[in-house]
Amino acid sequence: MNGHHSLDLDVRRQIYNCIAESPGLHFREIQRRTGLATGSIDYHIHFLHKNGLIRTERDKNYVRYYPLTKNWSEEEKGVLNLLRNTKMRHILIFLLEKKRSTPLKIAEATGISFSTLSWYLKQLKEKNIISEKKKGRFRFYKINEPDIIVKYLVAHKSSFLDTVVDRFIETWEF
Repeated sequence: MNGHHSLDLDVRRQIYNCIAESPGLHFREIQRRTGLATGSIDYHIHFLHKNGLIRTERDKNYVRYYPLTKNWSEEEKGVLNLLRNTKMRHILIFLLEKKRSTPLKIAEATGISFSTLSWYLKQLKEKNIISEKKKGRFRFYKINEPDIIVKYLVAHKSSFLDTVVDRFIETWEF
């Protein structure tokens, strides 16, 4: 049994559609969005994977799920994985709007505590998404390739379920 017969069950089709509409989701987010029981999701995700409809990718802390309807580039998977994290997404949107900023201003604007923010900024620097410049006793951060971040925010806007993304895209000049 494979191909379209694999999606005959409503619950399986619901899980698959959730993954197809929001590539790169992790298990708990699929659970939140579908409202299905953990065991049921686990069983059907395994089935979808075994039958060649989805692919799993390990990303440090999470296993993420992608539909096999397209070939996902490493860049696309990497950026989507970052954008799937709400705090990371809000930091990046703030930096897109301001061009560059200090950690204090980012923390104030996003509501992320200073210690948590420094961890996120470190992650973004390690992935070469942002860069840091020191000027006197201040550090300024900016996005290295803003067009790439905007491209994936726009392409996957509906999958983020985030008013911050919606507001940003409405006001962004293309």
